[in-house]
Amino acid sequence: MHDPYNAFTLGGDVYIDGARQGPLAGLTFAAKDVFDIAGYVTGAGNPDWRRLAEPARQTAWAVSALLESGARLVGKTHTDELTRGIFGDNSHYGTPENPRAPGHVPGGSSSGSAVAVAGGLADMALGTDTAGSTRVPASFCGVFGLRPTLGLIPMDGVLGQSNTFDTVGLLAADPDVLARMGEVLLRKKVGNQHPARAVVLEDTMEAADPEVAAAIEAVLPRIAETVAPVVRGTRISPVPLPDWIEPQNAIQGREAWEVFGDWINRSNPRFGFEVADNFLRGSRVANRTLSSSRGFRLRARRWVLDALEGHAVLVLPTTPVTAPPVQSPRSEMWDIRSRIISLTTIAGMAGCPQISLPLCTVNGRPVGVSLIGPRGGDSLLLAAARRIGKP
Repeated sequence: MHDPYNAFTLGGDVYIDGARQGPLAGLTFAAKDVFDIAGYVTGAGNPDWRRLAEPARQTAWAVSALLESGARLVGKTHTDELTRGIFGDNSHYGTPENPRAPGHVPGGSSSGSAVAVAGGLADMALGTDTAGSTRVPASFCGVFGLRPTLGLIPMDGVLGQSNTFDTVGLLAADPDVLARMGEVLLRKKVGNQHPARAVVLEDTMEAADPEVAAAIEAVLPRIAETVAPVVRGTRISPVPLPDWIEPQNAIQGREAWEVFGDWINRSNPRFGFEVADNFLRGSRVANRTLSSSRGFRLRARRWVLDALEGHAVLVLPTTPVTAPPVQSPRSEMWDIRSRIISLTTIAGMAGCPQISLPLCTVNGRPVGVSLIGPRGGDSLLLAAARRIGKP
């Protein structure tokens, strides 16, 4: 595989032909290196995990579904370590190059999958999404990305970190390809459904850089023409959006420690600074904090469902910023990370689907505008992307 962007893992040259016939025949796909492939080690972005892991005995459900539908697997892609990152940098294997914004991070943790699609190395790709790991790289790399309804696509054979947030993620440069991929994985046809209205979340627009908000304002007429009438004046949250960050981090961090803590204690693995810090903070989440955070999630879910009433979709920036430069100061990246999570946690808290549409550009760099739909409304979002078409 010619890989000018460092999208694929070392040892990730996994080529498997799909079925001769099927709805995805003739298309290629890549899979994030957290999806099991029978006979291959799942590396998960960490050399100690790769060194200690056994080859997978079975292939992940999502990979098998794509193969059985005719798609051809062309490799396994880079990820932030154990999916614990949002920028796509990896202290062991480097940062995949963003084809649409050279010199800037690709976003993560599904970094290699988004880069493979943006760089034309695969027609579509599998990622995962916990706190934005598909939506953020879709935004930064200028491709379509879907976080499905929580639990709708089986996570069998996928290394997750937080079972109350983890989903399989879908990435493609073409909305029709994404819809066809979605039909296979969601086991449901994408028709020509229309929501009743597209509700702009004003507090999320205020949270974005002014240039990002202006770019999204400029595409609202296109959304009104192709998706649904645009409605203004709604705020998603009765509390400041930064107040959503701690509950997200507490639940996700504690659940990730419950998944990986024993292995970390036994193996003392090598981690990048921020990954180690994420695990350390997760190990220290008190039960009282966890209970309070879960209570917040129940309230947040109600706020989102109330905003979606009447067959609406919600409009917001996928990320409040464009991709930061590679090697930006870590102190600056921490602030950007928090700002991103304050937006990506909205769909995650509610378990709702969200699609990032590559409709905007700021200073030559892509940034996504997103639609959030009701639980189970994944086909509604894929149909909207199909009508909007390519940028």
